[in-house]
Amino acid sequence: MQTNHTKNRSPLWVLALATMVFGTACEEEVLRELKRPEDQTDIFDQKSAAEVDILWVIDNSDSMAAEQDKVSNGFTGFFNQLLTSQVDYHIGVITTDPNEGGILRTYDGTAVTGCDGCKFLTKDVSCGNADVSTTGLTESQIEAELLTQCPAQLVFRKLIRAGIGGTPFEEGFTQAASAVGLEPIDPSTGFPGGAIPTENEGFLRDQASLYLIFVSDEDEGAKADGAPLGYYKRLFESLKGAGNENKVSISAITGWSADTTVSIEEVCGILDDNTHAQQGEVKEILQSRAGCIDQAATTGSANAMAETGSRYIELSCQTGGVLANMCEQDYSVALKDLGANAAGLLRKFVISRPNEMDLGADCTLGTEDDAPLAIDCDGNGSYADPIDGVICVTAQTIGGEESILVPQDATNGWEWEAATYSVRFGGNFIPAPGSKVEITYKVAAVARNCGGL
Repeated sequence: MQTNHTKNRSPLWVLALATMVFGTACEEEVLRELKRPEDQTDIFDQKSAAEVDILWVIDNSDSMAAEQDKVSNGFTGFFNQLLTSQVDYHIGVITTDPNEGGILRTYDGTAVTGCDGCKFLTKDVSCGNADVSTTGLTESQIEAELLTQCPAQLVFRKLIRAGIGGTPFEEGFTQAASAVGLEPIDPSTGFPGGAIPTENEGFLRDQASLYLIFVSDEDEGAKADGAPLGYYKRLFESLKGAGNENKVSISAITGWSADTTVSIEEVCGILDDNTHAQQGEVKEILQSRAGCIDQAATTGSANAMAETGSRYIELSCQTGGVLANMCEQDYSVALKDLGANAAGLLRKFVISRPNEMDLGADCTLGTEDDAPLAIDCDGNGSYADPIDGVICVTAQTIGGEESILVPQDATNGWEWEAATYSVRFGGNFIPAPGSKVEITYKVAAVARNCGGL
């Protein structure tokens, strides 16, 4: 929800000499108010802390060893987002192998408080040091370190390392559907006729959001059956009932073509924009499934190739998920983004009047002509303080006691995302659950032809 306020902080008056008569004639002066940019303030409500059930669907075919390592090694970023957002999570892992029937994997490591052979990770498993470093350690040393520093990460590490002995016929969608009781479909009714596997009981909660994350170096296997994407979208969303479709989100770590300037993170935006010059190129890649070479895989190995996961990508785009390129050297950034998305807290806030925002004569923020657009963010009469700028952001961070002026800083503040006219909190500053976010910017007195949304 967003409330918009328009504020005129300091009207600009100029003295216009309407008539000037020299000699003995009198001078007539007229004060005239010239229009100047207004200060527009948008107020957003951050989501409240909630419940989320996160199901990882991991490809366990013989080409996935390096990728499973990267997910387990980069889990810190994902996990920290859940911890700082205060979300109540369940995290389970299944494989794409149809022979396993969507059964949640079992933790088989040293028993820890909250998990002795558990099927999914909860907040009952502690983590005293979520930033624990395991760089340079052997696997046994890593497990010993996690056992004392962050048992929750140890549980996930054991669950996500599903091995590489699975069938090469991966079925991501059908196995996810089986795990949550949506498979098989009753042929007489056309509706799900299955039940949640006994082993998976307790994982799904009625009020929780469902977040599916697929990790595979091949496209989703149900394509061979001709099952359309729309079918699976409706199937997964049906789990939460009519009107609650937005409580289901799908993300993916999968292959993406190396022969394009388009990053996988840009794909959803391009598919949504029918006027985008590269939409045709993106659609062609999705159709051909041209892939990439995983930088972390063994050099020269046939298993280093990752196919573009077209169906995973398209379903993620349709449900507001996050995409990551499987061929990246590590997944630290991707997993951090996935964690923030899974937590459900908003990090990106689109301004309400993009087409009217004053971007200066060159239609671009961050350039030399921005000076006249500066706002006195802290209200002290100066426009040159470090906190002042063309955009002012006020928010309360998680753990903070009150709202503060937030600096424009990629690590501890916010960034301006010009392509979407958004303020984005991409680093350590996350607006607290249930708090307000205020964004103030200039609205031009005279419309400029700068594009917009």
